[in-house]
Amino acid sequence: MAEDTLSARLVEVESMLDRSRRRFEEGARLVEDAHKLLGDIQQALIGSPRSMSPEDSEEAASQLLASLKASGSEMPPTLCGGRLAVDQVQRLIRIDGHPIGITEMEYRVLELLAFARNNVVTRAMLLKHLYRRADDQPQPKIIDVFISKLRKKLRNASGGAEFVETIPQRGWILRDVDATSGA
Repeated sequence: MAEDTLSARLVEVESMLDRSRRRFEEGARLVEDAHKLLGDIQQALIGSPRSMSPEDSEEAASQLLASLKASGSEMPPTLCGGRLAVDQVQRLIRIDGHPIGITEMEYRVLELLAFARNNVVTRAMLLKHLYRRADDQPQPKIIDVFISKLRKKLRNASGGAEFVETIPQRGWILRDVDATSGA
């Protein structure tokens, strides 16, 4: 009887260890994916090498901040230029200086598009940016809904300018629209 209880307890402990090991491996994969995405964003923004180890990406970020401080420069107050401004501090979107109302998820979509401005952002990248937990993954088509609603709000606030361009079979690009061109 005691052996049966001990055996059942051992099986339970092994099961707990196996679940913990899988969670650890999943966490390690998520960290690895985050570092890869950071490398892609850094490459798009500042032309740094595309493949970096976590230590290298932290070093590159430190060097970038150190060089900005040494030159007396500050991080830009907004992610975009031209007519559209994405203010990360206030978490506001402005077109021609006027704030527009968007949802939190629409803001996060636009934020990632602005980080990668003039570069393709894929559905997978947006899903990872919006839904960080593995158990919180909606249908991929939800991205189409967010993009559609965001486009409509940007178009209405800008008098018809198209900021978000669809690249068939690849993703979306946030294009700079300057005040002189209008669209």
